[in-house]
Amino acid sequence: MDNLYKAIFCRNIGFFTESEQDKLRRSTIAIAGMGGVGGLLAERLIRLGVGQLKITDTGAFEESNLNRQFGSSMLNLGQNKAEMVFAQIKDINPQARVQCSNTGITTENDASLFVSDCDLVIDEMDLGAFRQSILLQRAARCRGIYYLFASAIGFGALVVIFDPQGLTLEEYNKLPPNVDLNDAEKLRISAERAAPIMPSYVASYLTTLTPDTIQKMMAGERPGPTTSIGAGLASILAANEAINIILNKRDIVKAPKYTYIDLLDRQLIVGVVS
Repeated sequence: MDNLYKAIFCRNIGFFTESEQDKLRRSTIAIAGMGGVGGLLAERLIRLGVGQLKITDTGAFEESNLNRQFGSSMLNLGQNKAEMVFAQIKDINPQARVQCSNTGITTENDASLFVSDCDLVIDEMDLGAFRQSILLQRAARCRGIYYLFASAIGFGALVVIFDPQGLTLEEYNKLPPNVDLNDAEKLRISAERAAPIMPSYVASYLTTLTPDTIQKMMAGERPGPTTSIGAGLASILAANEAINIILNKRDIVKAPKYTYIDLLDRQLIVGVVS
C-alpha cells in the first residue's frame, strides 16, 4: 500500500489487518443499480477501501428519489444516477478506479462484460428488472464468482448470497431452469420470495391493498413505500457481506439461507426459504 492509501484507510486497521486492507485495494466489485441501496453501497465500499468498482444504471433521478437515494438533489433531477453517484464518490479515494456506465444490463453479453475481471457482483436493480437479474447471476456463475442482492423492506433489510456452484436465481424463486426470459408473466415472483420475513408494520399496511396492487408492486410496475432507514441499512448489510466474501472473515450465509434485519421490529434472523 502506498502512503496516500494508508493515510486514507489507516482507521480501518485494527478491524482489518494491513494484508486484508491491501486485498480490498486489489479487489473489484460490480454493482448493477444505483438507486436507494446501490448508490449508498458504492459509497460504503469506496470508504472501506475497495480499489475497483463497476457501476451501472439507466435511470435518472426524480423527486421521489430525494427521500433516500445517495447522489440525488434538486440540482441534478433528470440526470443519470450512475453518473451522479460517480461524481460524488470519485474524490473519496482518488486512486480508486471506478468504471461508470449508463447503459445497464439488457443482454447476456452486457452481463458477461459487466462481471468480467470482478471478484463479486451485487444486484441492486429494481424488482421489475428480474430478467436482467437472471442474466447477471448466470454471468456470475460462468465467471465463478458470488452474486448477491440486498433489498430494503420498511425499516429493515434483506440480503441473499448465491454461491457460483450453488442455487440459481431461478431455483431460489421456484422458476423452471428453461424459463422464457422474454415472458414477463412467467418471471413474476411471489411476495414470500422477495420478502420471506414480513415486518409487523408492513403486514398491516398490505391488508389495505388489493392483491392486484401487491402483485404490481412485486413486479416493479407500481412504487411501494420506502425510507432512507431501510435503504441505508440494506446498503450496510450488503457492504458487510461483500467484505466478508472478499476477506473470508467468517462463514458465508448462502442461498437458500438469507439474512434479515429490522430495526423497528428489533429482529435479526438467519432463515431459509422453503
